[in-house]
Amino acid sequence: MNAASILDEFLNDSSTNPLSKHDSLLIQAYNLVKKELVKSNYSFEQVQLAHKIYGYMGDQGLNERVQLMREFLQNNLEASLENKFWANWELVDNLALLKRYREMIEEQKLFFEWTTNNMSDQYLIKVMFDSTQAIGWVQENQEDEWFEIYNQLIKKVEPTSQNRHDRILLVETATGLLIYNLHRYHAAKIELERYYDILNENTNWDQYNRFYIRLKSYQLGLYSGQDDWEKYDDIVEDAKVKIRSSASRISKEDKEAIDDVCDMAHELGTCLMWERRYEQAIPLFEYALENQGTGVTHFFYAICIWATRKDRNKTLHHLQSAESSIRGNGGLRSRYIHMFLEQPEFQEVWDDEEFLSVFNR
Repeated sequence: MNAASILDEFLNDSSTNPLSKHDSLLIQAYNLVKKELVKSNYSFEQVQLAHKIYGYMGDQGLNERVQLMREFLQNNLEASLENKFWANWELVDNLALLKRYREMIEEQKLFFEWTTNNMSDQYLIKVMFDSTQAIGWVQENQEDEWFEIYNQLIKKVEPTSQNRHDRILLVETATGLLIYNLHRYHAAKIELERYYDILNENTNWDQYNRFYIRLKSYQLGLYSGQDDWEKYDDIVEDAKVKIRSSASRISKEDKEAIDDVCDMAHELGTCLMWERRYEQAIPLFEYALENQGTGVTHFFYAICIWATRKDRNKTLHHLQSAESSIRGNGGLRSRYIHMFLEQPEFQEVWDDEEFLSVFNR
């Protein structure tokens, strides 16, 4: 038996019985991959396998990922540029997830310089487009420098259909910082216009509907910040129409299309949840849970259920599902305790042992 086969067994058992404990298999895969890494001298294939295993192991796993990326980069000087790019990106991203922001910014600056010297300009967008990473610059009061880099990239990188996805993610991240972190609503409007223009370069783009709803979510954030609830409600209705229309056109066999619609429902539900419009959010989350069921959807649904109904058993069930799910949960699995203890809806049960026992602490 090797680490890959044990991981497959863990994933299969976790999918079949998501609420049962399967971590003994995960630990077995972890111990095996540690040995396989050394034996292979940190080959790219083994590093990717270890990265996947560590992603299900909470904070410990993310810290292991950081060390893993550093060891790969140090031990594989002859690795391809693509593989080095991946490892550098993952190093920065996992530091961001751990909120080791100062360290993350230092690494991201080095990564940006390395990419400038070794890769095409298209890759520079990928270095900077992630929102979790960008928030670290704001937390360390370096947002002005982040936006300097952002504006340089917007001017420098030639728009193509191939980089549309990356460009829209970069603009999305800038928009989110301006709305949610910096509350610079006039500047956010300019970025929303840029977002709209990129999205409408091709209305037949296979990711058009997905990003259409994401654009609507940022418009909701803007109108919420400006207390313009009439426009907010109009956007909600428009988004619901788009989701219903998309859902009506897909077949049960088209798993990818179903996932797209579930992501859209989750996106809108999340916006409504943050505004404490729980009853509006619940049916959207229920659709996503019934047809997809990612860990974070379980968590957000639990927030809504607890806030509106104080249904203890149902809330605990969905918190447990969030904590143990493998679906869409890499890097989040076994880490929901952080979100739980920051969520005001759960304040009355922050020290409740039954609730705390759900989480792998």
